[in-house]
This record gives sequence, C-alpha cells and structure tokens, in this order.
Amino acid sequence: MTRTVSLLAMGGTISTEPTAAGPQPNLKADQLTQGVSLPCAVRPRDVRTMSSRAITPTDVWELAGVVREEIEGGAAGVVITHGTDTMEETAYALSMLIGTPVPVVLTGAMRATHLAGPDGHANLAAAVAVAAHQDVARYGPVIVFQDEIHVARLVTKTHSTRVAAFTSPAAGPVGYVAEDAVELLLGPPPGTDRLPMIAHPAKRVDLVWAAMGAGHEIVDAVAADVDGLVVAANGGGHLSPVFTESVTRIVRSGRPVVLASRCADGPQLRRTYAGTGSETQLLEAGLIPAGILSPVKARLRLLFGLSAGLSETELFAPATSPSGSAQ
Repeated sequence: MTRTVSLLAMGGTISTEPTAAGPQPNLKADQLTQGVSLPCAVRPRDVRTMSSRAITPTDVWELAGVVREEIEGGAAGVVITHGTDTMEETAYALSMLIGTPVPVVLTGAMRATHLAGPDGHANLAAAVAVAAHQDVARYGPVIVFQDEIHVARLVTKTHSTRVAAFTSPAAGPVGYVAEDAVELLLGPPPGTDRLPMIAHPAKRVDLVWAAMGAGHEIVDAVAADVDGLVVAANGGGHLSPVFTESVTRIVRSGRPVVLASRCADGPQLRRTYAGTGSETQLLEAGLIPAGILSPVKARLRLLFGLSAGLSETELFAPATSPSGSAQ
C-alpha cells in the first residue's frame, strides 16, 4: 500500500523567494515539492505563510488542530515546514498538545532557494523519509535538519546562519537519514511531555533573563499582569539578590515562578549552594525548577498548562515512564 505523508506549510526561509519588497515567505505547500525527489507520496496543505518570528502560541494551537485532522484523515506521517527562529518552540508545543500515532516531523531551511547552496530540498526529502518511518512516532514530534533527527524536548537552534543550525546539546541526535533510509541510534526519551488536559493559550506567561547587574525593574514591569513567570537563571539556577527579591514577591502573591537555566546544557542544581539567590534558597522560597527544559520551552509549558487548569507542580513533576508507544 502506498504511504502518503501530509505536508503542512507554515512559511519560513524554506518558502522564501525574492519579492518587490525583498525576500519574504511566499511559496505554497505544493510549490515546495517541485523539483524534489521524495521517497513517498505527499499531500500538501497550507496552514500559514509567514516568518516564524511572527508565530504566536495561538498559531501553534491551531496548527496542532490541523495535525490532528491530517492524522485522522489517514496520513501515514506529517511533515511541517517552518521557519527556524522558533521551530524548537513549535516542536515542543506540539509535543504537549498532540498524540503521535504516526510520525510528526518539523523541518525548514537556513538558505532560501535564490541563495547559493540552498538546503531546503534536502531537508524536506529527509523529513518525508522520517515521517514515513513508523517507529519515529514513539519519539513524539521531532526536528529533522541536515539529515539528523532531534527530539523536541532537547533540540535547540545553536547557530544563527549555518545550515547545520540545530543540535541537542544534552544527548545529540537520536538518528539520521542516509539514502532515504532512517537509522535510529537512541531510544525515545523517558516519559512524555504531553499534557493531560489542553486548552487554548489564554493565560499570560512572560520570560525574564538574568544578567550581571540587572535590576529589579524588568521583573517589576511585568509582575502586575502575568499569570506566571519563567526566569532564565544563571548557571545551575542562581539569581542576584535584587532579582530574588522581585520574583519571590510574585510567588508570595500565589502565582507560579519557574526557574530555568540560561545554560545550553547541564542539570539544575538543588542543594549545592546556600545564601540569597542560591538554588537552595530559591527552591525553598517556592520557585519551581524547570529541569532540563530551556527557558523558552518552560515558558510554553507553563503557558499551555495554566491555560488548561493544571498546576505548576503537575507541569514540572519529574518525568515518568510512558505507558504506551504513542506520546
């Protein structure tokens, strides 16, 4: 039986071409496949035609609905073409919002077709091969770039211009593609990121970044209006005394503050240091550790989780082993 993969186009560099106003996302889903040798049949569908810098949680919520429609419509897999700026955020949001009885794959390009050495065609062909490989469904949504397969929880864009833009610092890729064949190197990560309940992202959750000498003003500026806050902390989870005072006031008001690390790799500490702004003091004050999640992914988890009525402790509890193969 011929396997058909759905191709959902969201825009981004892979769809960019010169226009009178300069290079902009313009190509439609059916145009992306022209001149590309694909390993199986593709069913194109346009969802958005935009730069990923403009994508919002509401756009991702609607994309998740489209992915479900395609799976229910019999797609053997789903490929989403997407801009690279926020691709890792969309991939992680989808891992919270959808089950994956079939593979769900995001890909894109760093060089548009009108530039020297465009990479979109190769990335698309590899992504379709991965989407047609049923075993990938167990990994939840993945990003395929430069023939590497990365899981949503771990992947991040680590270079602003190179075609090999995506890595997973904590573990590396879980597999690769060669000659349209998929080779899986590592098993799916333990646990699942999928939320037990989902709802339209109606809450406001902001992200503030710790930096040397930064004052309390940035936290105080958003404190009155947020339903929750994520702080990108120094090192293993540390904040300056000034930041500590401001975020602790938010916790005392009954709203959650999640502590993530601005480091690209490594665990958050829990009991190594003491004193004001140490991880020990912050956790005792009620801040919630994000674990391995990056600040931008922790923000999405808090946003979608609070919108669905879940508590911060439910959202950031230690991962448990999955009960089934689909996430």
